[in-house]
Amino acid sequence: MNIRSIACLLTLCVSLTTLTARRVIDVSTFGLLPNTRNDALPALRQVLKACEGQKNVTLLFPKGRYDFYAPVPKASAENVAFQLQQRNGITIDGCGSEFIFHGWMQVANILESKNVELKNLSVDWDRPFISQATIADVGENHLDILIDTHQYPYEVRDGKLWFKGEDWEQTVQPRYNNLYDRNTGEILSQTWDSPLQDIFQAPAEELRPGLVRLHATPAIRPERGTYVALYHYYYAVNGIQVIRSKDVVLKDINLYHTLSCGVYGEHSENITMNATSTLVNESKGRMFSTIADASHFTNCKGVIRVENCAHTGQGDDFINVHGRHVRIQSISADRRSLLLNTYQQFFDVNDKVWIIDHATTGRTACLKVVKKEVVEEMGYRLTFHQPVPPHTSEGDFLENKTWSASFILRNCRILKRNRARGVLVTTPRKVIIEHNYFHTAGTALLLEGDLDHWYESGANTNVKIRHNVFDNCLTSGNATGSRWQWGDAVITITPSHRPTSADTEPYHRNISIKKNEFRVFDAPILRARSVGNLQFRKNAIHTTYAYAPYTWQKSVFLLDGCRSVYISGNKWDRSFTQRLIQIEHMLPSDLIQPLEPGFRLEEVSGFNTYLN
Repeated sequence: MNIRSIACLLTLCVSLTTLTARRVIDVSTFGLLPNTRNDALPALRQVLKACEGQKNVTLLFPKGRYDFYAPVPKASAENVAFQLQQRNGITIDGCGSEFIFHGWMQVANILESKNVELKNLSVDWDRPFISQATIADVGENHLDILIDTHQYPYEVRDGKLWFKGEDWEQTVQPRYNNLYDRNTGEILSQTWDSPLQDIFQAPAEELRPGLVRLHATPAIRPERGTYVALYHYYYAVNGIQVIRSKDVVLKDINLYHTLSCGVYGEHSENITMNATSTLVNESKGRMFSTIADASHFTNCKGVIRVENCAHTGQGDDFINVHGRHVRIQSISADRRSLLLNTYQQFFDVNDKVWIIDHATTGRTACLKVVKKEVVEEMGYRLTFHQPVPPHTSEGDFLENKTWSASFILRNCRILKRNRARGVLVTTPRKVIIEHNYFHTAGTALLLEGDLDHWYESGANTNVKIRHNVFDNCLTSGNATGSRWQWGDAVITITPSHRPTSADTEPYHRNISIKKNEFRVFDAPILRARSVGNLQFRKNAIHTTYAYAPYTWQKSVFLLDGCRSVYISGNKWDRSFTQRLIQIEHMLPSDLIQPLEPGFRLEEVSGFNTYLN
């Protein structure tokens, strides 16, 4: 018996022999036993039913393997393992167990609950919704791939490659298929989404079991032994989902696979991830983990706290924290109400909301919602405590001030084994990013504020980026400026807001990048658009030769429409010779302090800074 199992038993004994308010349930008393490979879902539902309506309950799982099978062969509420709705004070303690899922399953749905904790467990699928292959040969008119037929069953039928799951059958989707270095398992340098383009939809021929030839001209010629992850679905089912809940803690959890985001939170208050990581299951020889983001939080409030995590292999970013811009469809005659062309519940009665001017992207009035009503086949209508200002018009946006979260990221490892970027955060609340190690394929940090594409809000007002290591990030950054490449610089700040002159008001404010270490192989360290009080101070910059320079941004700092910029007190090693600052829609006096030794300033005009 290991230490964790002993700890769980001690917890059980102490809880049962002391007069406390917490009830501890050993799930084995309901016939929920480990290592049977039987479906644990029916017994789990009995356990959850037995403690319905009770406060302060702990469910203990004796250590072992538990299997959960989807009742329905599609995304469905029937396929949720831990359906935790309207719970108060429930803890799920896996005691180090493996939770293995089969088919279209969701790990947990935490809905309208508070004081919920999940801990001490791992999550995986025997048959994940991603397949993997190894490049065996690349010719002028063919690509040969090796496939583990046990882990990733497939069939070549009528000249097409099909992969088989436990309750699904699917071809390879063309959008998110990534290449991984055969030695490091990292995203292959200077490759992005679908670097082999649509070759997996090409005519297929099975040369022998486990070896398939695709008859088409490969877009590139990766080395033999290169791994490729083959996605069959996009954003299918989130893993652990937290909706309209409060004070949720995820602790000591390894998510080896989920069918969309590993952790997804929306309209919730105070979510903590402590040593809860989305990881490649290396024991199974995989290069991938989740289908989408490791974690994603929309319209939350309180504090999103992420500490001691290490994410690898996911199909999208490490973490994304943001609100939502919602377009105004129409304004009532008395200017008391706005019609929104959505049914998504981004606003509630008593919420305070900002009106966002579409032209300037600036926050104007702040109004309180006093009434909300659904308008059939159109969306819903919000009524406010006072009239909408006269300068507000259709096509402007709303942003929820009440539901905006602070964010703390500390002691995490963000590695080069997932597609896209590291951390995305746009929130008006305080942001602290400290003591982390970044080694990303794309930009390490992306701060946007988007009225063009994803509509993720909002303008940052207090961001502290300090005591981090940025180690050879941006190996798959922007080579040409395409928005589908993964960032322009190690730190990229690119809101939709477009400065037009040296007088344009900035979108973001108070961003401090201080006392970090940058190990870089190329020029671009910072790309910043429309920031007021931007500080890059007391950082250490070291040149490496791990990769060849390739990015389209040739300056160290590319600044557009920024005000009160401080670049000072940094330590540049002598071999870092690319010392150029480019500015647009700015005056030289916007750089508050003298240029650091060896740097020169270049004013650019008509520079295309809006490509991504």
